[in-house]
Amino acid sequence: MDIAVLSDIHSNHSALQAVIDYCMGKGITNYVLLGDFLSDCPNPQKTMELIYVLKQYFTCYIVRGNREDSFLGYKKNGRDIWFKGSGSGSLLYTYEQLKDKDFNFFESLPIYGIWEPKGVSGFEYCHGSPTSVTEQIYAEKRSTKRILNKIKTNMLLHGHTHVQESFLYRDKKSVNPGALGLPRNKSQYAEFAIIHGNGTGWEEELCQVKYDRHEILKEFASSGLMEYAPAWAAVTMHTIRTGVDLSEAILLKAMRLCEEERGMALWPDIPEKYWAESLKEFYIDLNGKDIPRKKDNYDT
Repeated sequence: MDIAVLSDIHSNHSALQAVIDYCMGKGITNYVLLGDFLSDCPNPQKTMELIYVLKQYFTCYIVRGNREDSFLGYKKNGRDIWFKGSGSGSLLYTYEQLKDKDFNFFESLPIYGIWEPKGVSGFEYCHGSPTSVTEQIYAEKRSTKRILNKIKTNMLLHGHTHVQESFLYRDKKSVNPGALGLPRNKSQYAEFAIIHGNGTGWEEELCQVKYDRHEILKEFASSGLMEYAPAWAAVTMHTIRTGVDLSEAILLKAMRLCEEERGMALWPDIPEKYWAESLKEFYIDLNGKDIPRKKDNYDT
């Protein structure tokens, strides 16, 4: 039995479609979806349509991630906190395109699941950890060993960190399929995993599949996302173009610049000029492309 494990799609429907096509070519009919389906990339309904198709025609085990929690929380009591601008504009852009069907779907999802049929080795799955959508699990960390000690099966599938890896500790294994939509690898391929079961256990295969990056990049401008969150859209496009994720570094730099000039910096209220300056310091333009660096001239 083979099961495809997908996490952190982040509205990248081009990458998701490529992964689904690959899995269908392998005859895979079982999927685990680990949350963070939306945000950051344009046209979120295209991603939701693909997820609903998977859910309708295949066997799917699905949990929600921190992004789904954010949208549910915003709908309940957080309106007018997000606004256009690179701080929260991407979240607002996605939120405004969600439908009641999507909110109901998110609400129906647990944050943790276990598949443990009689007579067959099972597994557990979550976005962050079994108890939190925001907890981060990394290989070799003491907290990861603590979490693995507590699981009921011998395998935990998780996402959130955007790091594709597996880790074995005392016959128990954690597997992160990587970020399908915003991969951090030099090849810029979509990341996911396939677990192969033989009845007595599971073996993971960490996969990377090429997809049409140009398709999703073109949609940033045509979708209006760049108007909602100029610098954040640029950072996301840069990640897609290069496989290098500088989002945290650029956010922290923008906040530091804001604090230096204004005396304080509170997300998401970071004026756009600080985002622009931060992008410039990392040599990234508003289309997410690298700015050529001037070579130093030396007297000879």
